Amino acid sequence: MPEVPNPAEIRRRFKLVVSDFHLGKGRYFRDGTQNILEDFIYDREFSEFLAYHRTGDFADAEVELILNGDILNLLQIDYYGVHTHLFTERSQVFAVRKIIEGHPEFFSALRRWAGTPGHSVSYVIGNHDVGMIFAGAQTAFSQAVGAEVKFYPANYTFDGVWVEHGQQYERFARLNLKRPFITRGVPEPVLDLPWGSLFVAVFLPRLKQERAHLDKVRPFGDFMVWSVFHDFWWSIRSGIRTVLFTLQSLVFKTRYQIKKGVRAKWDLWREIVLYPPFDKIAFKILDDNPDVNAVIFGHTHVLAYRQYREGKEYFNEGTWNEVTNLHLAEYGTKTRLTYAYIEYPIVADGAGRSKPLVRLKEWKGVWRPEMEITV
Repeated sequence: MPEVPNPAEIRRRFKLVVSDFHLGKGRYFRDGTQNILEDFIYDREFSEFLAYHRTGDFADAEVELILNGDILNLLQIDYYGVHTHLFTERSQVFAVRKIIEGHPEFFSALRRWAGTPGHSVSYVIGNHDVGMIFAGAQTAFSQAVGAEVKFYPANYTFDGVWVEHGQQYERFARLNLKRPFITRGVPEPVLDLPWGSLFVAVFLPRLKQERAHLDKVRPFGDFMVWSVFHDFWWSIRSGIRTVLFTLQSLVFKTRYQIKKGVRAKWDLWREIVLYPPFDKIAFKILDDNPDVNAVIFGHTHVLAYRQYREGKEYFNEGTWNEVTNLHLAEYGTKTRLTYAYIEYPIVADGAGRSKPLVRLKEWKGVWRPEMEITV
C-alpha cells in the first residue's frame, strides 16, 4: 500500500498574478521635474506586497509571481529623445534599462523576492511590453531581478489555469508570433509592430503631454463624447490630428511603412473605442480546452469576474494604474491594487493537493502616516 503523504509535510503553493503596471522612466526626472508620461507610482506599495508574500506564512511556501503583460511601458520610452516605431533589440534593451533606472525600489523588491527560497518570477508578454520578445530585453530584465525569469510570448497554462494578457484578440494590437520581425531591407531585425502599437508608441505620447489622463478613462467612447462638450477645441484638434495620422499610416501609407491595411474601417473604429468581449473569449477557451478551469486576462484595466458554469471561471485582475470610469455604477477616479490569488489547497485526508482555487484580491498595504499625491 503506497504511503499517504502527511499534510504537514506538503509544501504550500501559491501564485500571484498582476498586470498592467505600465512602468516608465520613473516618476521624476533627474532634475526633479515630474514625468507626466509615468503611469506607475506605487513602487513602495508593490515592495510591501512582495515582502508580505515572501515572509510569515509564505516564507516556507512555493510562491510564483506571474507578471501578466504590460508591466513595462516599452512603447512609450523614447530612444535618445525620439519616440520611434523602429523597435530593435538594441533600442529595447536601452528602454528596459531606463525603466530599471527609474524604478530602483521596484526592482530591489523583485531581487529580494527572487532571492527568497521557493519564490520565482514568470512574465507573460503584453502589447505595451511587446519588446520583451527580444532575447536581449529578457536578459536585461532577468539580470535586474537577479534570477532567471521565464517568459511566455502567448499564454502560460498550468494545472487547469490559463493566464494570458489578451492583446492577441485585437486585430490592431495582435503581433504575428510566427514572424514577429522585419529582416529584409534593414540592418538589424525590427519588430513588426501592429498598427495599435504604432499609434501608442508614436502618436499617443504627444496627446498625453497635453492631457495626461487620456488613456486612463474607461469607456473611451464615452470620454470622446465628454470631451466634445467639456474640452471642445482640444477634442477637435486632437480628432483632426488622429484622422491625419490614421490616413498617413494606414490608408495612404505615406509614413511609418506599416504593412497592415484597413480592410474594414468600422472594425478599426470599434477597436480604438471598445475592447473585445473578453468574457466570451474566455468562455470559448474554456469550451475548447476541457482541462482548463479558469482563464485570467489583463489588458482591459477593468476588474472582472464571470462564472461560465460550475467549475469554469473567467477573471481579469485589473490594473494598479489610476482609472477614471464614466459608467454611473463605477463613476469616478479610483486606484485599486488588485491581483489574482491562486492557492493550492491541501486535501484534509492527506492524499495531496486539490486543483488550484483562483480569487481576486485587493492589496490594502500597511498603515502609513502620509503619502505623496499628484494633482
